[in-house]
Amino acid sequence: MPINSKVTLCGAKARRRNGLPCRQPAMKNGRCRMHGGKCTGPKTKEGKLRSAQANLKHGLYTEASMMERRRMQEIMKWRDELNEI
Repeated sequence: MPINSKVTLCGAKARRRNGLPCRQPAMKNGRCRMHGGKCTGPKTKEGKLRSAQANLKHGLYTEASMMERRRMQEIMKWRDELNEI
């Protein structure tokens, strides 16, 4: 199938085909549908919040949990200093 020379190609580096660039037609953002051409992510505040919540795995590194661990470390250090006396 001949490719129209006026069509912009995706050009993403392919893992197959020995690293040659993708030959699919590009969309407005310069990539094909397989290399990031369709989805542009959430635009609204609600959509961004929903996306962030969906990506939350365990919460071990939230600011609140890290502050709680620091506070517990300080309490244990204080306890150990009292036991030395």
